[in-house]
Amino acid sequence: MLLSLCFWTGWVGGSVSYAQPTEGGTDGRTAQHLVVLMVPALGFEEVEKWMEGLPEEIQSHIQLAGMTMRTAGRMDWVNNLFTISTGQFAEGPPLWNGYQLRGGTIIHPVQKLRQQQEQRSGFLLSAESLPWDYFLGETLKKNQVYTVAFGNSDTRQIMRRMGATIIMDNKGYARGQIDKTILTPAPYEPGGWRTDWDKLSMKLEEIWKIEQPTLAVVELGDLWRIEQTYDKVPKSARISQIYKDKWLREWRNWFMDTTRHIQHNQDGGVSIWIMTPAVSNKAKLRGQLLTPFITWHPEQTGGILSSLTTKQNGVVANVDFLPTLLAYYQLPAPSQAYGQVIQLKETLKPSTQPGSSLFDPFFDHLRYLFAIYRTRRIIISVYLLSMIFLLIATACYWWFSKQYWWARLVQVLIGTVLLSPIYFLWLTPLIQVIGPYKWIVVLFFSAFVTSFVLYQLVSHVWFLTLIGLTNTLIILFDLWRGSIWMRRSFLGYDPLIGARFYGLGNEYAGILLGSSLLAVTGISVWLARNGWLPKRRVKGLLVIFMCVFYLVIIYSMAAPRLGTNAGATIAALLTYGVSLLFLFRLKISLRYLLPLFGVVMLSMAGLVHLHLQGEHTHIGSFVVAAQNGDLKAIQEVISRKLAMNWRLIKVSLWGKLFTTALMVMGLVSFRLRRQPLYKNYEDMAQHNLWMTGFRTMIVGALVILMANDSGIVAAATTIIFLAFPFIFLRFNRHSIRADSTSSGLA
Repeated sequence: MLLSLCFWTGWVGGSVSYAQPTEGGTDGRTAQHLVVLMVPALGFEEVEKWMEGLPEEIQSHIQLAGMTMRTAGRMDWVNNLFTISTGQFAEGPPLWNGYQLRGGTIIHPVQKLRQQQEQRSGFLLSAESLPWDYFLGETLKKNQVYTVAFGNSDTRQIMRRMGATIIMDNKGYARGQIDKTILTPAPYEPGGWRTDWDKLSMKLEEIWKIEQPTLAVVELGDLWRIEQTYDKVPKSARISQIYKDKWLREWRNWFMDTTRHIQHNQDGGVSIWIMTPAVSNKAKLRGQLLTPFITWHPEQTGGILSSLTTKQNGVVANVDFLPTLLAYYQLPAPSQAYGQVIQLKETLKPSTQPGSSLFDPFFDHLRYLFAIYRTRRIIISVYLLSMIFLLIATACYWWFSKQYWWARLVQVLIGTVLLSPIYFLWLTPLIQVIGPYKWIVVLFFSAFVTSFVLYQLVSHVWFLTLIGLTNTLIILFDLWRGSIWMRRSFLGYDPLIGARFYGLGNEYAGILLGSSLLAVTGISVWLARNGWLPKRRVKGLLVIFMCVFYLVIIYSMAAPRLGTNAGATIAALLTYGVSLLFLFRLKISLRYLLPLFGVVMLSMAGLVHLHLQGEHTHIGSFVVAAQNGDLKAIQEVISRKLAMNWRLIKVSLWGKLFTTALMVMGLVSFRLRRQPLYKNYEDMAQHNLWMTGFRTMIVGALVILMANDSGIVAAATTIIFLAFPFIFLRFNRHSIRADSTSSGLA
């Protein structure tokens, strides 16, 4: 490091300012020099160790977040780099690499992109055609930003040179030295090469003497070399960790020297970003699928980053990288870019506790996110299998058994299933202290106790009605307070997957639709039981209640600061309209259809206006694409929805739950047709009201299935509030004595 210290002491840089993203966007200062350190196999465990040794004077100028790795294909190096470089969810060709030519020129095999596209499309492309018509490096070159790449992740056996992909132009060319220029031979270390920090410092010093804006991408492949050397060697974890710790110390020392001398020379025109295209294999196995994104600048305040793409503190999307880097140079993002500029969301204050770091709360929060993702599959699988088993078991018991004294327990168990979505919202933090199987036990026990108490207190009609109302109101309450519970629920959306970050997820969209219909149907049955429903005034009040109730739900589903779920909104508009038609037996004529159609169109127009005028949402982006005639974007959305639905129907447990529920209800209905059991006309009328509500739920499940990109999930959660109440009422009919007036016989 001595050589590095010597030249840093003698270096004098021009004092210029830059446009650093803040909460209010860029501040108008001129961007100058940016260094992007790309560190493959870097995870947050390594970042936490690396930052432990950084003094507070440096940490106080660091901003960081976890970056998603969602792509159009697998979460790997190449796909993530193409997503970052194009600003769109992309998929690169296998065996992608950069190749060093003479004169500091780098070439990438863009013909592989063309071949890949030809194989998929089935026809030949012109020589000028590319699967994507935009790369980040093309815009930087056109706007006179000097770009250069250094370093690689070569091992003894494999050549891997990815960093220059970020700055290559549309023809695959880039500038730089991705050979061994900043490396030094290390025959006794993993991979046979290691970064020469003095050479790297000298190269950066040469770049920073250039008076035009510059971008230097440095690929530090040492962690990758260590992982590739030792991951497949049995019992080598200890040796691998020793080498990783040694390299992290070297990197930290270089970073401290570099930042201190930038501050000493008072150069506000140099900024350093740290990112990685892929986490380590160890991090993948532990479900830690957020890559670190770190920025440092001497004039910025330390804190946590976010963006309008995610609207979550400490989480940004990989598609945000491109518009953020362009904003650094005060350049606009292209229209086809999906992401938004990364901004400072939360400023951190120095900790008063001895031995604690400025970013300890952030790392604790990340561990919570990783725990949710790691256990999510187990918990959801056990939950869905339990519901499938309960559906089949209760139907078989109802079909074959003549001992109906167990029916009350079955009804309480059905209430347990219907109340469980509420506890999914509330109990998620417990996963930090107990395992997934114990968590499932706590979930079902809590829901069972609530169901048992409610079953003892109210009639069976109100039992189902209150369950529907409770689910609806709690979900609405959470939506109106920013989805605080939902965004961390196992039935919510996971930021590590990157499919949705805010609003109303498809699981709870189906629950909200199904539970609201169950509540309205139950109220209608209760009014009919008491002889109030035929009265004109009561019927008018019920219509007003339903309209207000439905409109509140629709607005909550669609509003840009609330649900922002387009598929659920469309399904709710159509389903609630059908609910009014079915419940009040309105004839399908122009007299009723035209006003209903007018209300639907006005509602959709109003909601579209909200999304266009408000902050960024995916619904607003789709509407803008439609207005601009961007058929490619529209086609991509439709194709994605169809492909996602078909894949989930084939392989997911949600699809199996949906089909099982339909089959069970079909078999039960078949037997009821053969053995109709009504004690009187009033009993039959109440049964017809329930069936009217259930038919409406079937309509809602089918519409939400077609309208959402993972519609089978929303359809399955909707069908839960149809299938289980349907079986509940069958047990109610057979298990309660005819003289039991307090039972609430339906």
